[in-house]
Amino acid sequence: EQGGIQAEGALNGFFPLDCITQDIRLAVKGAEVILIVVPAFAHRQVAQSIAPYLREGQIIILNPGRTFGAVEVLKTIEETRHIRSLFVGEVQTLPFTARELEKHKVQIIKIKDSVNFSVYPIKHLNHVYDMIKGIYPQLNPIYNYLEVTLNNIGMILHPALSLFNASAIEFARQFEFYREGATPQVCKVLENIQFELNEIFKTLGIKQFRFNDWVEQVYGVINRSIYSAIHEIKAYRDLYAPEKLINRYFTEDVPTGLVPISSLATFLNVQTPTIDSIIHLSNILCGCNFSEKGRTIKKLGLVKFISQHLIHQGQRDPVLAGGNSKVLNE
Repeated sequence: EQGGIQAEGALNGFFPLDCITQDIRLAVKGAEVILIVVPAFAHRQVAQSIAPYLREGQIIILNPGRTFGAVEVLKTIEETRHIRSLFVGEVQTLPFTARELEKHKVQIIKIKDSVNFSVYPIKHLNHVYDMIKGIYPQLNPIYNYLEVTLNNIGMILHPALSLFNASAIEFARQFEFYREGATPQVCKVLENIQFELNEIFKTLGIKQFRFNDWVEQVYGVINRSIYSAIHEIKAYRDLYAPEKLINRYFTEDVPTGLVPISSLATFLNVQTPTIDSIIHLSNILCGCNFSEKGRTIKKLGLVKFISQHLIHQGQRDPVLAGGNSKVLNE
């Protein structure tokens, strides 16, 4: 009705939109760049909806991709039709820390200083970056797709913090999700998740992940521990816990984050007991088998891609070495 979005905070003012529609065909028609800003569990559904109306040369950017989002979207579209030149990329995290206020109003808490992004396949990165750098100048192109898609910040923070604060959320107690929910002891669990991720990265031969380095890059905050970093991020202040226990911190970040990570670890024969425990407890808490419904490297057809990556890194191919039969046969 207003014809645009009213913003306050880091961006102030009214921003008109040329087209506001629920018609998917009309929304993608003539667009050079298509930004998909939905929870990652909806990526496949959105890809199925837009596939019939896409044209050659269009760029799709997932905001964010979570883990292997670009792969899932491209694979889903290709199941519907073949488009010779279609480019799909993903950002590591949302470029804005923001919250909806009411109807057409939004609060922009923080425009992040730098956000990593990549595309799948990686050969299209330069073309995509040239097209979108004017839209998102803070994007930092990374020439290793795995380095972006596996560094999924949401899966590190959200499920664990939600699990260890489940009773408070279930009883609808209002509290600051990060500043009160991320206690020193709970953050030890986050440190363990980070350690297990880095064991996977070590096997893959990709750059080690440090949450504190990410916080410095994105928010300009320098700290030595996950606990201190979380509590120094101004944009995390006054962000309250979800109002319902079963929320996207489970329904998004477990099946599109932790589950694909766990499937990758299994394929690589890397032990991830903390990650696997969080998946298991989330399954029980939410009454949903995220392990079965979530993304896996088998479902996404990534076994060959991962094997080729390992060979390129000078490591032995798990498939040729016998692999993990559970992953290869699932």
